[in-house]
Amino acid sequence: MLELTDKIKIDPFRRHCVLITGVNGQDGYYLTEWLFRKGYEVHGISRSLTQIPTDMKDWLTGIFCVDLTEPQGLAEFVRRVQPHEVYHLAAHHFSSQNNENCTGQLDPFVAVNLLAPNIILEVLRYEFPQSRFFYAASPHVFGLADVCPQTEGTPHRPKTPYGISKSAGVHLCGYYRENFGLHTSAGILYNHESPRRSANFVTTQIVRAAAKAALGSPEPLKIRDLDAVVDWGAAQDYVIAMWQMLQQPRGDDFIIASGVPRTVLDFAVTAFNYVGLRAADFIFQEKKTNLTKSLPYVGDNSKIRQICEWKPSVSFVDLVTTMVDSHIQLYNNRQTTGNE
Repeated sequence: MLELTDKIKIDPFRRHCVLITGVNGQDGYYLTEWLFRKGYEVHGISRSLTQIPTDMKDWLTGIFCVDLTEPQGLAEFVRRVQPHEVYHLAAHHFSSQNNENCTGQLDPFVAVNLLAPNIILEVLRYEFPQSRFFYAASPHVFGLADVCPQTEGTPHRPKTPYGISKSAGVHLCGYYRENFGLHTSAGILYNHESPRRSANFVTTQIVRAAAKAALGSPEPLKIRDLDAVVDWGAAQDYVIAMWQMLQQPRGDDFIIASGVPRTVLDFAVTAFNYVGLRAADFIFQEKKTNLTKSLPYVGDNSKIRQICEWKPSVSFVDLVTTMVDSHIQLYNNRQTTGNE
């Protein structure tokens, strides 16, 4: 495993080289595994080397701590790696359960979600113009959507700092694609889950509650809005879509979604049914507030199905039950080792 201070030796006959920012996240994990299985040389940028799972270390040629908000250091790192493909997965993140992401300052979102990819694209433009670039966007670029499902042509009307910065990132890709001929693609990624989804997401909170209840240690869980409609898919499927986008002759923008609307209650019922329990006995609606209602984020995936021949392979039920199984195993391991 390489450290940042190590010199990256570039072999002219080396394997196809990839750089992933935000490699320590859910998508970074599955994308790294996919590319490693494909025979790629994978370099990753992470906030912390201590957050890298043990199995990922076997897949990565190099893992580095790089400040994405420091232009000179980031640009120099890209020059050292000389990537054939770049996947910008790093982001100042959004969670529907965190109001700070809706009302906070714009600066941290812009720094990671817009300025960092701009720095990378400038290096590619001048030094590696044949390289290909992927940008991970979000349906929050649409803001209060007035059409459902959304398509790549749906107008951007972002209403949060996160959505504003992600919308700008999508347009940034178009700018470099149209004006400089770079192979840039933006994937508008709808909600996608896995056993590696972080604890602040409602899906993880639900499957944790189901796992604990199944093991005889129930903890009631209050949900902000059980009626919220969500388009859910599997992270393992969505990273393949990212890769397929960069294999096309020309870059473009694509919606990556299941196209199927489901409620948070649907997710909870599926999780608790799997362990033979009633969701209504453990999951409760928080006191209703006057939340701003709009049409739900549901994506039309026709374009990526047609052009990239991508389609989801993990069913909704398999996604939920796999997440529950993972947390049951986690809690069993903790009990065995005396950590809980």
